[in-house]
Amino acid sequence: MKSRLMIIAAAAVLLSACTSRPEGTTRLSGKFSEEPAPGTVQVVVGSLDTTVAVAGVKFSVDVPMDVTAVAYIVADAQMIPFVSDGSVLKVDFDNETITSSDKHGIQSRMAELLQWEADFEDNYMSLLENVDNPVMADAISDSLLLLYDAHLEEVARANNDNVVGVYAITEMQGDEDAAKMLELLNGLADNMKAIPAVGKTIESYQSVLATGEGSMFMDFEVVQDPENPAASTVRLSDYVGRGKYVIVDFWASWCGPCREEVPYLKAVYQQYKGKRFDMLSVAVSDLPANSKAAAEQLGITWNQIVNAQRIPGEIYGIRYIPHIILFGPDGTILRRGLRGDDIAVAVAEALAQ
Repeated sequence: MKSRLMIIAAAAVLLSACTSRPEGTTRLSGKFSEEPAPGTVQVVVGSLDTTVAVAGVKFSVDVPMDVTAVAYIVADAQMIPFVSDGSVLKVDFDNETITSSDKHGIQSRMAELLQWEADFEDNYMSLLENVDNPVMADAISDSLLLLYDAHLEEVARANNDNVVGVYAITEMQGDEDAAKMLELLNGLADNMKAIPAVGKTIESYQSVLATGEGSMFMDFEVVQDPENPAASTVRLSDYVGRGKYVIVDFWASWCGPCREEVPYLKAVYQQYKGKRFDMLSVAVSDLPANSKAAAEQLGITWNQIVNAQRIPGEIYGIRYIPHIILFGPDGTILRRGLRGDDIAVAVAEALAQ
């Protein structure tokens, strides 16, 4: 008969064997509150994309530690982001949360930020839902978004060596402040700046600063029809810097917000086209046939360049479309990021000078 001490020792060894995990991994486990539970869950960590079987209502898996990317666990239609920070993580699909054994670790910081964002969004919508005055609504929104960016900036600076900092920067609304965004990105640790997407974003903001308002335009060349390059090659300088104010709209046929800007552009073109003003649409990341069909459908009758793909985006640091720029007669960039009624206001002010 085994002694009590031997039983305790054996139990300790067994418990250790069951709960230990390989070094450099994160244990991810959880259970579903109701049956039938999904048969599997999907876990994505960096380049790893694996399917984990659910035993009854429970699942558990060890995945590689990786603090350079946001990871995801998916069950049915639910997807919960997390950071594989080397701790033990408990997944709660009912509340869409992931709790770490390390209360001050990277995953805990990510969970805290995600909860803060959710609470902020609820408060934002609550404050604006009963505001009927558009001017007041814009003022409240602008004030709240300043607070939003201020908090994210604080989080980014406190997490410059892990993906929480990168995530905070990408969630910031102040894309127009390229200098601030570039400062935050350059303040990241080297292991974070080595992430290809981060490097691309840094290059993008460098391009924004190089082509900011007051800068001279940068030319680019597009072969619109690869089968007939000689006859189809055009340059931005064919339209910009030739003595007219020019609105250039970078757009794509598949882009809903791009289509929403067309009525504003059409009104400006009809009102101001002539000796001092012209307009150009440049289709990016789009099939030329689709660009042409959409232009005809939408009534785009002004100058067009198709098949520009990523060329303008890399030169001008365009991260989102539509992106609308007003160029002066000599090619100086007068305004960037115009939308809606601001297009007509900017053109009117420029022509009044």
